[in-house]
Amino acid sequence: MPVRISGQQSVTMTALFQNVAIRMWFKSANLFRFLIEFKTKPEELEEMLQEHIFRHVNNRQLTSYGWVSPIGGDSEQLVHVSSGFLLLKARREERILPSSVIAEHMAERIQHLEEKLDRKIRGKEKLDIRDNVVMELTPQAFTKSTYEQILIMPQQNLLVIDNASDKKIDQCTTLLREAMGTLPIEPVQTAIGQSAYFTRWLKGTLKMPKDFNMGDECVLQDEDNEAGTVKCNKQDLTSDEIRALSTTGKQVVKMAIESNETVSFVLDDKFGFSKIKFLDTAPDDGSDTADLDPLAVFDGNFTLMALEFASLFPRVIELFGGLQDDESDNKPVAAIEQETSEDQSTEAPAEKITDQHPAETTEQPATETAETAE
Repeated sequence: MPVRISGQQSVTMTALFQNVAIRMWFKSANLFRFLIEFKTKPEELEEMLQEHIFRHVNNRQLTSYGWVSPIGGDSEQLVHVSSGFLLLKARREERILPSSVIAEHMAERIQHLEEKLDRKIRGKEKLDIRDNVVMELTPQAFTKSTYEQILIMPQQNLLVIDNASDKKIDQCTTLLREAMGTLPIEPVQTAIGQSAYFTRWLKGTLKMPKDFNMGDECVLQDEDNEAGTVKCNKQDLTSDEIRALSTTGKQVVKMAIESNETVSFVLDDKFGFSKIKFLDTAPDDGSDTADLDPLAVFDGNFTLMALEFASLFPRVIELFGGLQDDESDNKPVAAIEQETSEDQSTEAPAEKITDQHPAETTEQPATETAETAE
């Protein structure tokens, strides 16, 4: 459905579309995979979402949640489609009613009633007073809006949510499930845990593939003590000082990574992406192309981002051994052993790796050399 913009609104609407174009670029990504092939047509999905369209909170509501146009402005189109990718956007509007304000009003009323009745106000009476205070203050409270974006990638069999909060991700998938009637998805889990590779990359005992580089950020954590956490930011992760941290029993649970010099991100041990930055494609807000259709700018930005993700996400999944329930679940371990042998045969031909127990051989243990994860 085209967006109609009058001449008087053109400047304001162009600025609005530029702002939306900037916000469209995902800063985080939590991945789900479809358990069955996604075959819903965009026009069918559009009709489904219309039943759960966003409406502003009324005087009695503290929160409202529903679908809005990803494009913004006057557009009523809830599904934006480009190059086979679908973009959805949910809006949450909440009334800001601080607990301190509620407590203050409650205290005043309780004090007044206790003086009037000459007795203490307890239990259920206090709860009733609180309910009345909330009901009276709600219409006066300011509102705040937050947004979640969903990228559906049918060819990659992926659904991606631009949020890092487990609670909000759950609310977002629930809203989509209510609209569609069913949503057979599950979080993406890989055959090899992220922490296993992170830690070996940091130690230098496993080389990163050529199309990836370590960034300047990581988090190390004791396996049995979450309080024992070390955060490294804007550091050279290949330095001896940082690598020494991984020899104290700590595991790397989060690491900054750069892919093909095009995208940088932080990946955690739950396969969550954050701090996503597009290095060779700066988000185009249209400021340098003011004479272009803002919708075309938005669509171009979205297509660039989606195509980059279509390349990145499957590659990162492959890097960690593929999906957890693939038939090749045990293949990555064998692959690592093979790569170890190959690396040592080329880099240190005098050393040999043996599968024999140390007690069964008189050879000195081979020095741990770097491997390559392909």
